[in-house]
Amino acid sequence: MVSQTQNPGIAVSELYDDSASEHDERILQTQIKRLITGSGFSNIAGIAMAIIWVGLIWKNLPHEVLSVWLGVMILLFLYRSAVHYFKLYSRDVTSSIDRFVIRRWYLVSVFLTGAGWGITSILMFPFNELYQIVLAFILVGVSATGVAYSSVAWVYYGYVGCVLLPLMFRLFYIGGEVYYALSAMTGFFLGVMVMAVHRMYRSSVAELELSYKNEALIRDLTEASSSLERLNENLKDEILHGKEIEAELKEAKDKAEKMSQAKGEFLANMSHEIRTPMNGVIGTLQLLEDTELNKDQHEFVNTAHKSADALLAILNDILDLSKIEAGKLSFENISFDFKQIIRDIVVLHSLKSEQQGVALIQQIDDALPDTLIGDPTRLRQVIVNLVSNALKFTREGEVKISVEVLNNHADSVDVKVTVSDTGIGIPQAALDTLFNAFTQADGSTTRKYGGTGLGLAIVSQLVDMMGGSLGVESEEGAGSSFWFTANYPCSNEACESDDEAEAGSRPLRLNAKVLLVEDNPINQMVAQKLLEKVGLKAVLANNGVEALKVLQQQSFDLVLMDCQMPEMDGFDATREIRKLDIRALYDEHLPIVAMTANVMSGDRERCLEVGMDDYIGKPVQRDHLETVLHKWLHRT
Repeated sequence: MVSQTQNPGIAVSELYDDSASEHDERILQTQIKRLITGSGFSNIAGIAMAIIWVGLIWKNLPHEVLSVWLGVMILLFLYRSAVHYFKLYSRDVTSSIDRFVIRRWYLVSVFLTGAGWGITSILMFPFNELYQIVLAFILVGVSATGVAYSSVAWVYYGYVGCVLLPLMFRLFYIGGEVYYALSAMTGFFLGVMVMAVHRMYRSSVAELELSYKNEALIRDLTEASSSLERLNENLKDEILHGKEIEAELKEAKDKAEKMSQAKGEFLANMSHEIRTPMNGVIGTLQLLEDTELNKDQHEFVNTAHKSADALLAILNDILDLSKIEAGKLSFENISFDFKQIIRDIVVLHSLKSEQQGVALIQQIDDALPDTLIGDPTRLRQVIVNLVSNALKFTREGEVKISVEVLNNHADSVDVKVTVSDTGIGIPQAALDTLFNAFTQADGSTTRKYGGTGLGLAIVSQLVDMMGGSLGVESEEGAGSSFWFTANYPCSNEACESDDEAEAGSRPLRLNAKVLLVEDNPINQMVAQKLLEKVGLKAVLANNGVEALKVLQQQSFDLVLMDCQMPEMDGFDATREIRKLDIRALYDEHLPIVAMTANVMSGDRERCLEVGMDDYIGKPVQRDHLETVLHKWLHRT
């Protein structure tokens, strides 16, 4: 009798454990499928970088070693590509046993690929410093593109650890201040990526758990409906039960909507976390450019600066695309000089065109009014993207920017802007998908030209938001012609850009005092050095609490305020400054300028709402910083 009473309990316990184990296994298999389906681009980028690396050092290392290494990397790539593109991981294609074996070996191939990249820092590390820098950038790029493996966090940890840890130890082993710094930066980047992937993984698991809970709720609703049909005499109780279920569904819906915001929050967090060290990198490079450098050092600094700017441009493109998709990208309506924008763009790209031996030509219709009303920043972004693309794919001949007035109305004009080139052209088959995000005309693993494929997607969205139309005409081998049209109201007012230029030409006050409120030591150093370049010495405060104490003890002409700080952030500090009775220390309003890595939609407006007067996004560009300083510290 005893055994009969105990067996049911044991069976229930075993059933519960089996259910929990099955639930965890289901989540794991779903995550593995997401990893495989989302890693196609990462696989292509990885093998492309492997081929580039072997090509660079082919003359410097034994061909047998390079051939074996590249052959192994290609075999691993082919296996993952076959699994990905032929859907070998799917139940519809393979049997149950084969499916799980294929998935398991796919994860093993990811680890082996990471180990293969790690070997480059041990057995294939070049003696040439330039190649060392190229290898470091390749390994960092491989680690970044490997974020596609973040669906299974421990797989990404193993992958990025295999890639970056050997590089970090090798740089540390070489020794010297520069290599120690590079080793530390590699370790910091590794930590940032691991933390970011950890957050993504937790959000993804929570999303799946919520999805499965919703399935359980749906099953409960079905059972409740059946019970209502069977038990008419208990109709009142069942209605109450139905209301309870409805409340649970509403709660589940609210949770699901919150989960849909995870993408935006992740982008905001990643933007801030990346921009903070990027501010140190770009700021230090700007300072280094002003020091005495030999020709090679100057070339290295320029290369690093261009690479940092390229990384920042990719980050900005991703954020712009996210803002557009979320409907949070706003447009200004101010007076601007269309002709001046074209001239500025030509000057901006003239050096690159001269280096390539390509003529950069502008042709502006005389009927174009001097000033129009619209958003000059977004207009410049569209034209710059088109011109940059044209120069990228043109090695001889010319790139031409044409502005034509199609219709001249009483109070507005219809304008057509055309950017044509004599470059490689675009195949007809690629024209239909050319303006899709992350799409390029040449998507092969051996493509010659880089890029994320976001530029034209953003151009298309911006032109649509301007109420215009976008088109392309191209013939493979004979060049391309991109054009867009837009309608702009005419204006008789002076352009705001002229006012800003006039303000920027005013000299700084010689006795200006600046309070720098910043908690990051590297950003403190960069900001202080940039201020010293224009003759200003800043007083430092590590957070909002220290800033309030300093402001009550002495007067300042300007406050540069970070937003995210310990103890008291920049928003609360600004509110308290505006509340404090410290007007006796100042003859006029104390300007407070936000200098922050918060650059998502609404961040600038939030800074102005709490009482700040201006806004500088990180990474801080020296020209922008000097313009703001001239604006607020001009002679009175």
